[in-house]
Amino acid sequence: MYPHDTRNFSWFPPVRWLAGVVARSTLIPFAGVPHEPAAYLGRNGRLKIAKKYLHKRWLLRARGQLPLERAHLDGSQRLLWIYAKRNFGDATMDLAGRALLKGRGVRVDLLALPSLVPLFAEDDLFGRVYGDPAQVDASRYDAVVLSEYNLPSIRLKARHFGKLPYACLYQYFNGPDRNQTRFSYAAVNEVFSLGLGADELAAVSKPYLASSAATRESVRELLPVQPFIALAAGGLDFNRTYHRWPEFVELLGRCEDAGMPREVVLLGSDNGLESARELCVASPGNVRIRSLVGRLTFLQSREVVARAALFVGADGGLMHVAHSTATPSVSLFSDREPPYLRLTEACRSIGLQGSGDVDTIAPGLILDAALKQLAAYPAWRP
Repeated sequence: MYPHDTRNFSWFPPVRWLAGVVARSTLIPFAGVPHEPAAYLGRNGRLKIAKKYLHKRWLLRARGQLPLERAHLDGSQRLLWIYAKRNFGDATMDLAGRALLKGRGVRVDLLALPSLVPLFAEDDLFGRVYGDPAQVDASRYDAVVLSEYNLPSIRLKARHFGKLPYACLYQYFNGPDRNQTRFSYAAVNEVFSLGLGADELAAVSKPYLASSAATRESVRELLPVQPFIALAAGGLDFNRTYHRWPEFVELLGRCEDAGMPREVVLLGSDNGLESARELCVASPGNVRIRSLVGRLTFLQSREVVARAALFVGADGGLMHVAHSTATPSVSLFSDREPPYLRLTEACRSIGLQGSGDVDTIAPGLILDAALKQLAAYPAWRP
């Protein structure tokens, strides 16, 4: 008789190793961080996941980085945070946990891709923001913070800061959809040994950005005197671009609730210009629309949202920027983006999810959610 049940090979060392690698790659070790490992594992084989893990592990070892890894960092050290992804929405969420370091005397600078520098150039935690590793003097730092073990981050670290110790927030986690904001707060809490509980983190987790006084002042004269709704027009992804704003604005004009603002300010990049033109031409006579589409930076758009009574927009970079303010919002999601993986309690947002792309969300549902938000935050004033 065999000492183990031959139908269960979990005792076999290679099987145990594979299970451990898959767990490190797909499970978040912090309580209270929503993620969907089962859905990811249903689409991806375990050997494929192990191959990605081994590639990163091999690269760290080959570049002499593994001995420099630390589980925790001392907040008194001079730190360089390396972030090597380009999406504005991802960056806003992935770097949000730095908000926990405010007021703790932590000295940290940021090295990001050049396109992200304007988003963090006015930050009140990052001292310096670099878009080129050649600009960074490694001797100024005691340690490095890596957001994750993606290949660009590993190569940047090894090539330019190869002798500095480092800690990695997300480690080898890769693939499953997750709440990036909650993950960021939990990881910063762990790496910097802050000792906050899961409930405390859940209560404060939200995207974080900061703007200078000059940026705040630059939008003041562009805005209505009366309360207004900030609305995000356009989008890069058809699946996440709402094309039914004229219907929503028509309903807005017919709304009899006295608390509903009749001023609308349109925000977005150049891809929203056509949508903005349509809205300005077709708006009801009792709804006043002004378009700032294509005219503002992300941080200026943030300040517009910060002064609005309500923000309404589909999932995207501008939505996450909006959630860094205290303004309540209505956020639209396709069937591919579960709201619980994009929003947090502190976002003050109602998430509406379509049965397909965001156009499957009826304008009447958006108006109902807007009224609910305005009733929930009646005293909100920027």
